[in-house]
Amino acid sequence: MRDLFIAIFLGCFCSSGLAQSVSSLFARGYTAIPQPQKVSLASGDFPFDAGWQLKLEHSVPSSDIAADALREDLSARFHFAFDTAQKSTGILTLRIVPQSVKVGDAQDQYRSELAPQAYRIDLHRGAITITANASTGLFYGIETLVQLLRSDHGTLWLPEGTIEDWPDLEQRHIYWDDSHHLETMPELKRAIRQAAFYKINGFVIKFDGRFQYKSAPVLAEPYSLSPAQLQQLTDYGLRYHIQLIPYLDGPAHIAFILKHPEYAALREFPNSNYEICATNPAAYKLLDGMYQDLLDANKGVNYFYLSTDEPYYLGLAHNAQCNEADLAAKLGSVGQVFSQFVNKAGAYLHDRGRTVIFWGEYPLK
Repeated sequence: MRDLFIAIFLGCFCSSGLAQSVSSLFARGYTAIPQPQKVSLASGDFPFDAGWQLKLEHSVPSSDIAADALREDLSARFHFAFDTAQKSTGILTLRIVPQSVKVGDAQDQYRSELAPQAYRIDLHRGAITITANASTGLFYGIETLVQLLRSDHGTLWLPEGTIEDWPDLEQRHIYWDDSHHLETMPELKRAIRQAAFYKINGFVIKFDGRFQYKSAPVLAEPYSLSPAQLQQLTDYGLRYHIQLIPYLDGPAHIAFILKHPEYAALREFPNSNYEICATNPAAYKLLDGMYQDLLDANKGVNYFYLSTDEPYYLGLAHNAQCNEADLAAKLGSVGQVFSQFVNKAGAYLHDRGRTVIFWGEYPLK
């Protein structure tokens, strides 16, 4: 496992040649998002019609999501289905060959982590082959193929040529604030599936009171997700190579907790429900219980977002129910109080197998 904590970032699966104003694909009327790393096009185009057949080589298990996702996308977007007859216009072959696609230039220094996501598409009239190092790359390859399809007067077209692609960064996360919406399960699945279509592999979701915490049941708001529903969403995402990553605020932005009389004694300042007292052991007991509730309903995921966003008053409280000022003086700064909170909260998650991503905006001085 990598370091205990990694700073928050925005990731991409895009070519490092961002200065190029018009890609060779776009110049030919084709699009793919993100733009593939290497594109070599021939002069011709060819139709992709109902006469094409799908072939899985023995290296691709029948249960692999790539084939199912390809059929789903083609049906939903183009009302297309593969031919099952003996004779065909062309054959689309899916294959997994470890170490067959080399990773080129990338921003991520962990090159070995990028390789399973790499793929190559060979596009020829009558024969398309998608080759990947692993199942993840094969899934990304079929999504690129679907994106490339150009409809012209009822006919789908593809360019002749070769595409090789790999991500710039291993992790590419987006943030979904479910605490201010009321999405149904089908809508959340639709959002996860769309994110996977664009090669996002981390769907960070903030619940606040929209989750039924077993350790703090009073926090559950109407129509909040049950643990079983969260695990169902998690499993759905993993099937499409995307991790559903829990996001929980603390010590600030937790009015959804501290507004309740049961937890008023944990406030940093008695008259404010904005921030929890970072020197109160009961605060960590509460948060650890909530972390565990999320972990129990989110099996199969490697990450957790510890949102330490905007802890404006951390280390300043000096009142009857919270004294952080003395700790700040002892440690040398309020930044060190922040560091202590991150280490305590993050250690619980790390000890249970999660890599913690946190908002590192506060100066550690």
